[in-house]
Amino acid sequence: MRKNEEIIKDVLSLRKNLQALPCNPIDFSLDPVAPMVGEGEIKLVILGQDPTVRNVRQRGKITCTLNLDKGGALRTYMERICFGLGLTLENVYATNLFKYFYTIPPAQTPEVLEAHLAPNLELLKEELSNYPDCPVITLGEPVLRVLTDNKQKVRKRWNYKGCGYHYIDENQDKLHHRIFPFPHQPSMRKDLYRNHFDEYLDYMGAMW
Repeated sequence: MRKNEEIIKDVLSLRKNLQALPCNPIDFSLDPVAPMVGEGEIKLVILGQDPTVRNVRQRGKITCTLNLDKGGALRTYMERICFGLGLTLENVYATNLFKYFYTIPPAQTPEVLEAHLAPNLELLKEELSNYPDCPVITLGEPVLRVLTDNKQKVRKRWNYKGCGYHYIDENQDKLHHRIFPFPHQPSMRKDLYRNHFDEYLDYMGAMW
């Protein structure tokens, strides 16, 4: 199993060789963010896009993926997901597709994500090779689109207008894992996600 130190070393190497795009330069002043590895049996992968939060002053305080080493709304959201699946964060491997910081949140510059996808995706595949049977939860629409195509919508997997609940099959995404798309935590205020949260977790448990 690859250690976080090895992963970060690889991230530093690939980051150094990425093509610079003026629309959203990489922030080389900050260290990449390491994955969070639960101390129990890993049964679930939680995948974010990148650690570049909008508040610039907060970025240097991020040392663990999704800030799961701290309290707060995002950790509570992850704990709710785990609880609904009969798990805890001890059963989770959490990581980002892009583990380093950009100047601005790169969801605003999708061309940068596409340009930098290939080496980051290969690194992620190596990481997840340790957990071949674990389903993957993606957080937010941008990372879902990067791993599939620009037509994907999280809501269309969450019984939007009665469309039913769905996952993304291993053969339909670039990661080749079964993906269950979840919204970003702030989107849980929307009626669709709030009202269908428990049902989607039940569906996920049945399809695991």
